[in-house]
Amino acid sequence: MRYVKLLRIDHALLILCVAVLALHCEKDQALGTGRDNNPNDTDGTDPATSDTDSTEYIENLPPTENCGDGELNSDEACDDGNMEDGDGCSGNCRLVQEGWSCNPPGQPCHPVALCGDGVIIFPEQCDDSNITRGDGCNDLCMVEVGYKCDGASPSTCVPTVCGDNILEGAETCDDGNTLPADGCDINCQLEPVCAGTAGCTSSCGDGLIIDEECDDGNNTSGDGCSADCIEEPGYTCTQPDVATGMIEVPVVYKDFSSSHPDFERNLTGCDGIATGMIQDELNSAGKPVFLKEVTEGYGGENDTDGTLKTACGYSDAFEDWYDHSDKSAIVVSSLKLYATGTGDFCNRWGDDGEQWQLWVWGDWCCNESDGEWCDLTNASNCNNCADIYTDACRGSAGSYCCASIEKFDGDPFFFPLDGLGTTATSEYGTAGTAPPYANWQAEDVATEEAGLALPDGYSLSHNFHFTSEVRFWFKYDAGKQQVLTFLGDDDVWVFINGRLEVDLGGVHIPLESSVTINDLGLEDGKVYEIVVFQAERQTNGSSYKLTLSGFSTSRSECRPVCGDGEIGIGEECDDGVNDGGYGECGENCKMDEYCGDGIVQEGFEDCDDGNTLNDKTCPASCRQIVAE
Repeated sequence: MRYVKLLRIDHALLILCVAVLALHCEKDQALGTGRDNNPNDTDGTDPATSDTDSTEYIENLPPTENCGDGELNSDEACDDGNMEDGDGCSGNCRLVQEGWSCNPPGQPCHPVALCGDGVIIFPEQCDDSNITRGDGCNDLCMVEVGYKCDGASPSTCVPTVCGDNILEGAETCDDGNTLPADGCDINCQLEPVCAGTAGCTSSCGDGLIIDEECDDGNNTSGDGCSADCIEEPGYTCTQPDVATGMIEVPVVYKDFSSSHPDFERNLTGCDGIATGMIQDELNSAGKPVFLKEVTEGYGGENDTDGTLKTACGYSDAFEDWYDHSDKSAIVVSSLKLYATGTGDFCNRWGDDGEQWQLWVWGDWCCNESDGEWCDLTNASNCNNCADIYTDACRGSAGSYCCASIEKFDGDPFFFPLDGLGTTATSEYGTAGTAPPYANWQAEDVATEEAGLALPDGYSLSHNFHFTSEVRFWFKYDAGKQQVLTFLGDDDVWVFINGRLEVDLGGVHIPLESSVTINDLGLEDGKVYEIVVFQAERQTNGSSYKLTLSGFSTSRSECRPVCGDGEIGIGEECDDGVNDGGYGECGENCKMDEYCGDGIVQEGFEDCDDGNTLNDKTCPASCRQIVAE
């Protein structure tokens, strides 16, 4: 960096300087630009690189005559009433430390943590000259997940590479891969430990708040959340709520070929729920364990003959479904779950959260207020009723009927591996629209009848034969009725706290089941894991609905208490009074007029280049001091 030049006046110069040049000499001693005032200097020294510009040179000059008296003189950059270094004002009163304010004179200097000014002042972790979120350094000047920032001023932030086995930036782990559910998730953030049936635990500093007062993703004290995950005095730590619009949960898919014995096999008779295929508890690796080849069950609500069913899964093939093997291709992705308005989140048909909809037709339409029915032979009357009812009337002359729109969560065309995995497109197939979404119409026909439009370039040929595994965590609230629902075809198994709670095994049309969390004997306030295993095994339809209660995996955000006299993360200043004034702290712990705001304050400043750096343009004191 370049710093303000302070010219030395030695005795020889004073002797040679005659009276007629005294004014000129005095002018040459004025400082503030960092440049030699004599443009014709021929001493061989480049004024722009002279060592007299350095912080070290200026700090090594002798103190000014009145340094330490608490009065700011014309030859001083600051005077805090002492001659000590390291407190914001140099021991010789000639230099203000970068990122500090030394006003009013005679009072201790104080750091100014102006997030966005490009200068890193503790407790800032970074400062990239803006307060924009999503670029690596957020509006609190803390490093964001997925980024690393250097220690320069201003900071340069770049994305980290998760899975390279190098722990850096805001990563709390990096195990050399991006597979979730192995202790380190797809964003290189530590996952809770949810072994057994005692709930989940986590370690301090992993960013997950489980049985802790706070957790900001590090083990550093002084930023509001201590190295022991205790909220520090003078701070209030909160955890951002679960997103109100959409959350994404990690999911692992495995792509299979139709040659696998459990996929596209002859399952004649095994077309309904086949419970009891797997054990009631997960194994030590957190995977389901095959129990028996089910030979009994029923084929759904239309099965009334009680006929025994053939085996719905083979013991020597089942381990391929969710364990890593050469029988499948692994695809790591995420599943978007949209807010339902009841505190839960569910996947949906549209990429932007659009619900699937179905027209329910009937020869009805009435005004809710007076119960007057439409004249079904008169389109005008029926349309008027539709305006009231916000439904629709369709038909032709002499034959009109009204319909209401029923909306559905979940996805009637769940094909996450289209264009992915290793399955040849020759094995792709078209899909029917299963109930409750429609009555087995072809996908394009059902979509058109629903009044929806398929995206441009959308293919009706799909990749069947896959499994999915979703793991998430929720905090149990005994005061809230939590009912989670699941729908799928084919197999769906749901484990909560390590125990099987939903068993929809077998090859079947979409079937739905619910779990009332309050009935599971869980402990209020503890965090538990929910694991959903699903398999799509037949080329027909593919429906999937997953409803989860959200658990915030966001880190603590600790805000300081303004007025306690201690500057904290997110504050620009805090002098305990905060009544404003030049270079002093104002309301809400924000600086009033100050050196570095880019405005030259008359009576206080000679220059202001919009920062608190000791650069060549203007020093951190904003004063062009005069040597005497």
